[in-house]
Amino acid sequence: MNSTKIISLVSVCLLSLAIVACGGDKPQETTPQETVQVPPVDPEIAKGEEIFLQNCSSCHGEKGLGDGPAGAALNPKPRNYKSPANEWKNGNTIAGITKTLKQGIKGTPMVAYTHLGDENLAVVAKYVEYLAKN
Repeated sequence: MNSTKIISLVSVCLLSLAIVACGGDKPQETTPQETVQVPPVDPEIAKGEEIFLQNCSSCHGEKGLGDGPAGAALNPKPRNYKSPANEWKNGNTIAGITKTLKQGIKGTPMVAYTHLGDENLAVVAKYVEYLAKN
């Protein structure tokens, strides 16, 4: 009878080890997750994006890559905002972008957008600069 208890005890121990080795119901270790803080969206960038999507994306594309559906038929093609600064007629600064928005570019399909008003042109210029850098 004593040997039966020992065999039973050894069997239970071996069975327990087998369950643990096979990944039985052991508690999962958890590591704290880092929370990534997304910087708040600049309200001017958000407004500029809205105006850009309504007025410019059909030619320049939603991300400013010059791939908008209306731009396919244009010659020259719409500006890809990822192009180097020296390829931009008036430069890729806010001042240069604003000049382009106010005057257009003669000899191209890029017309002036003065009808949007100075405040809206300022936020669109800021958004275009943002697209060029990001």
